[in-house]
Amino acid sequence: MSTSTPSTAAPTPCPDCQVAPAELHGDGCDIALCAQTGQQRLMCDHDEDDERCRSTWTGEWPGTAECREWGWYVRDVPGLGFTPCPAEAPDATEDLQRLITAARWDADAQRFQRI
Repeated sequence: MSTSTPSTAAPTPCPDCQVAPAELHGDGCDIALCAQTGQQRLMCDHDEDDERCRSTWTGEWPGTAECREWGWYVRDVPGLGFTPCPAEAPDATEDLQRLITAARWDADAQRFQRI
């Protein structure tokens, strides 16, 4: 199924810590990003109690909105692995791995920005 169109489904809680959209992720959440670095919060160098680290659950996996905005999609091609493709391709999904090399975290905007 292609994920190229925004969902019209009701907002869902974070799959890990169960907070509602627009709420801060819970402590120990595997999905939460550090609000300062954009890295997984559990792996950032900040103190666990550092409030500057706390990020908000948007209702979708971090980085997916940016990938849709920039047209960054991949699909798993047998024998080739994940291969860039257009959003309309069967089984297209947001290319979250591309964020690592082609985007940077903007702490002020609380989102990834293209390099």
